[in-house]
Amino acid sequence: MKALTIPGVPLAMEQDGWWLDAPADKTEQRGKVLRSDGGKALLLLALIALGDVLVWGYAPGLNIAIFFAAVLFAGLGLAWPRLSVRSRIGIAAGVVLSLLPLVELVQPLSMLIAMVGLSLCTAALAGVSRLDLLRGGVLLWWVAPTQTFQDGAQGARHLSDLNLARVDLRRLVMAWGFPAGTSLVFALLILAANPVLDRWVSGITMFELPAPNWWRVWFWLFLAATIWPALVTLRMRERLRARKPQRATVHRPGMINAGSVARSLVAFNVLFAVQTGMDVMFLYGDAGLPDGISPATYAHRGAYPLLVTALLAGLFAVMARPYLAGRPVLRWLMLIWLAQTLALVFASVWRLDIYVDAFGLTRLRLAAYIWMGLVASGLGIVVWQIWRDKPAAWMMLRSGVLGAAVLYVCAFASFDAAVARHNLSQPVHEDMPMLCQLSEDVIPVMAATFGPNWRAACLSEFMQPHLFHPENWREWGFRNWRTRNSLASMTTDPDMP
Repeated sequence: MKALTIPGVPLAMEQDGWWLDAPADKTEQRGKVLRSDGGKALLLLALIALGDVLVWGYAPGLNIAIFFAAVLFAGLGLAWPRLSVRSRIGIAAGVVLSLLPLVELVQPLSMLIAMVGLSLCTAALAGVSRLDLLRGGVLLWWVAPTQTFQDGAQGARHLSDLNLARVDLRRLVMAWGFPAGTSLVFALLILAANPVLDRWVSGITMFELPAPNWWRVWFWLFLAATIWPALVTLRMRERLRARKPQRATVHRPGMINAGSVARSLVAFNVLFAVQTGMDVMFLYGDAGLPDGISPATYAHRGAYPLLVTALLAGLFAVMARPYLAGRPVLRWLMLIWLAQTLALVFASVWRLDIYVDAFGLTRLRLAAYIWMGLVASGLGIVVWQIWRDKPAAWMMLRSGVLGAAVLYVCAFASFDAAVARHNLSQPVHEDMPMLCQLSEDVIPVMAATFGPNWRAACLSEFMQPHLFHPENWREWGFRNWRTRNSLASMTTDPDMP
């Protein structure tokens, strides 16, 4: 605690006023903490009960999003007084945006987005600044379990401190002995006179508690460990804010230096020029390929290796960036090489397009299209950074935001439906065994193509996509609801899923 300073007061009097800065009574502070923890413990029990009602025994769906929202908004309510209006709005919006992909469909990608987004929101609840928010969200995965364990151990110690020997038994007997004894006598007499009430009480007394479901108990403990950190975010603030002490380091010349960068750029430009020239001849031109190599083989052989090449080129450009300052020749060599790298990415897209025309679309090939677009956009950002002489942090921030935005949008897109629409529009690429093993999203596309007998297009009942029918509102999902509505609008056949 910061010492109290009174300006203009003599030193002797200033030292005699130590009592003005004395800490508060520890007993009183401990009582406040215990009362606060007691309220949070009741809230914890309520949220555990809510999680049990929503999640246990049901398929993942809307229930997951509702439970996470309840936990985070409970934490927001506890932290409300110490947050600014801007922080409250930002955290609430972050929770909603993080959970929307779960409302669409519970899948690994939507769970990943929810976990990352809710971790950042929890760090913001703790009071972590925007500049430290990403690091605080990462540290939360270590700090939160530690905080839960510490608080649980402290709570167990407080319970062990209760000494029943200190209870005034005489005072307890004097206060409750007569009311309890006479009430018991009257209760026995009433039971003897009322056979209906006697039967009810006998049924209650003969009730046997079922054996505990230990899997459910473990589920409650998991919920408690998940919920508690959101209720005590203030206690984790300092650890989430903590930065490692910066140590003075001496930069010694390594394998990457101005000379090695210059030689590498010359060699890279020559190599990439050879590949670009061959792509111009065989992909865009009319030059014939050697015997035994089809256009599809040439396209498939180079699509993914050239994508990895572009990624490595971007990494080298970032590492070599500090050595370009004050060296116009190196700067132009880097820009020319990055332009050739962009040409290789476009050639990879062209190759993949040729291969898809020959063999059809799959999940992996559709993901490759998106990945190639991301790599091309990232290389464009690097080129602009070098051209405009922007710092590396400028490039990293924009590349990271671009990647996160693309992943977020992908959580709302059905890859399986896109694959089915493309392949079924070209009969030569139907590949029914592959389509029949995809998710329920392909059913409307198959029904629109084959009609009510779409199941006959699959080899067996075990290789058919099955439509999920939620048994309860907790299992509802927006994408599944759209799929069922699409099928309902196509036919009135009750046998149609």
